Amino acid sequence: MPIEPKIFKAYDVRGKYPEELNEEAAFEIAAAVGKHFGPRAKIVVGRDGRLSSPSLYKAVIRGLANNELGIRNEVLGIRGKKKNSIIHNSKFIIHKAGLITTPMLYFLVNKLKADGGIMVTASHNPKEYNGLKVVGKNARPMSGLEIYSILRKYENIRNYENGNKKNSYFSNISYVRNYVDFLKKFLKPKRKLKVVFDCSNGTTGRILRQLTTNDKRLTAVIINDKPDGNFPGHGPNPLAEGATRQLEREVKKHQADLGVIFDADGDRVFFLDNRGRWIDPNETAYILTRLFRPPYVTGIVSSWRLKGDKAFVSRVGHYFFKKLMREKKASLGLEHSGHYYFKYFFYCDSGIFAAIQIMNFVSGLKTDLASWLDALSLYHRSGELNFKVEDKEKILEKVERLFKKSAKKIIKMDGLTMEFSDYWFNLRPSNTENLLRLNMEATDKNILKRELQNLKRLIIL
Repeated sequence: MPIEPKIFKAYDVRGKYPEELNEEAAFEIAAAVGKHFGPRAKIVVGRDGRLSSPSLYKAVIRGLANNELGIRNEVLGIRGKKKNSIIHNSKFIIHKAGLITTPMLYFLVNKLKADGGIMVTASHNPKEYNGLKVVGKNARPMSGLEIYSILRKYENIRNYENGNKKNSYFSNISYVRNYVDFLKKFLKPKRKLKVVFDCSNGTTGRILRQLTTNDKRLTAVIINDKPDGNFPGHGPNPLAEGATRQLEREVKKHQADLGVIFDADGDRVFFLDNRGRWIDPNETAYILTRLFRPPYVTGIVSSWRLKGDKAFVSRVGHYFFKKLMREKKASLGLEHSGHYYFKYFFYCDSGIFAAIQIMNFVSGLKTDLASWLDALSLYHRSGELNFKVEDKEKILEKVERLFKKSAKKIIKMDGLTMEFSDYWFNLRPSNTENLLRLNMEATDKNILKRELQNLKRLIIL
């Protein structure tokens, strides 16, 4: 069955299982990626907890092994020692990492000095989806277009039915302990904390258990920590309606200092304060800027609080954030979608690494987190609003023409951004649908209400 080009998205491969992405497609993509990395390459392979992930994971490994390549499993030993289990004296090495988070794949690619990695995951998408994230050296992301180009280059060289080569032998080795030891170096609370973690039935649970067990500085309450592809807790997306209700109840019940919720593959994270209130990702980002030296990379829809001489603005998406961070040697990348990127995490995003930093910050406050947040100067935000339209470009041109004279700054990156003395907005087209997405922020709630109504009229007319 031919592979649908539409599964190759802006930043990865993503589609419904099995009609769009199945074992045969995963096998063929992995075989092509293996050829792309070439001889003497090391590849790390991992998966999330979705129902279809075990079989897709096996298909990926078979696809890599189909290149008549040997297999070696290697584990980083504790205290710097290294243990190797060489199955074949071969030029090509596959590190079979198993059930992990996406950030843990990034960690392994860097620590094992691998040439790349493949993660079987659909991140926060609904349970009927799955996908592949592919990275190169230093866990630099490959776009869907790059992956598709590689597939086209090496098409007709694969045979799914005969993919099992006699040299494709694997042993099971866990890397979780190594990852936990790395993370523990950054956990430095100044006082005892009580934190509720919601794992969204994804793969962060067993990492958090090892990270927090026997740590007298931290009382951890962990919910929805069992990986389950049916996502019985509330679904894999923390931004879905009602997803944080259980976490809110648990924070209040345990009188916790902080609530933390991850998406299913652990690369995104969101927070509730000690009163169980949602913390806007802009405020989370602001906290992180108080912990790391500039420069920073922010998004086009980031709050005014985050913008300034110390910040570089990136296009939306982890591919662009990571690229700009490396170019500018930025310490932080702060994306409104809950992705937080760190120079000290290989210029990659990690939900647990971000949570550690927020816990460190809360432990150093002289008051509780809710009171500290309430003391911040207020910015009033619309959140992201979607509008169905027939002609996206025509509306963007009309909006720019009518607001141009009064705008102090106009930026044409990811749509149209216009800044004024007391508010700004970004209006950007969807890449896949006839939608315009609007974000607005103002210094006063009445200004926000007025300007939002004005702009809505223009878009809807």
